Amino acid sequence: MQPFRPRSQRGALPSLGTSYGTSVLGAPLLYHPASRGAAGHGLIIAGTHGDETASVIALSCALRTLGLEALRHALVLAVNPDGSRFGLRANARGVDLNRNFPAANWQSGETVYRWTSATQARDVALATGDQAGSEPETQALCRLIDDLRPAWVVSFHEPLACIEPAPPSPRLAQTFRLPLVESVGYATPGSFGSWCADRRLPCITVELPAISADAATHDYLEAMIALLTDTDGATRS
Repeated sequence: MQPFRPRSQRGALPSLGTSYGTSVLGAPLLYHPASRGAAGHGLIIAGTHGDETASVIALSCALRTLGLEALRHALVLAVNPDGSRFGLRANARGVDLNRNFPAANWQSGETVYRWTSATQARDVALATGDQAGSEPETQALCRLIDDLRPAWVVSFHEPLACIEPAPPSPRLAQTFRLPLVESVGYATPGSFGSWCADRRLPCITVELPAISADAATHDYLEAMIALLTDTDGATRS
């Protein structure tokens, strides 16, 4: 691998990425393609929930450290740019994108989540969409995966501090120093992971702890770089 970019040159992304759609409010949905010649490339996504920003910023810092030529896997920094803009878990229509994918287990109605990681009650309500796959952000990501045909996907979330599911990802857990779990402990109908499972597409969810963006960059920058440049199967057993 070539040397990292000097710290003084890491302020701006070398490219904002390639468009794969638009959000509810018309924001561009962007991804960074894998570098040319990267066989068996995967896809790494973050920012599905707009209030989970630590992984978005840490991944951005990793990309700015590396430069595009070292990126061996496709990367979506912000699946939900409208949510990120307004600090919302949902998209601009109040739909939890991670309950809107057209998986066999999608359910209409409401979904709930915790107000903060310190609150035990899951009582804040969001919609799951008028129908499965109703949202432009969901539709665009599904099309992107159809186009890219990645060998695997890693999806970043917060703040449960674990990696799920356990069997395919022990090396990734070692890299991020997070425990492996079989389940996050509650049902996730219509989730991105459920949709991937329907398609037999390996999907690993990395849940960072409740952590600031600054701390995430300090604690996980090396792990993010290792994931973005992985050539030796860090996402496999």
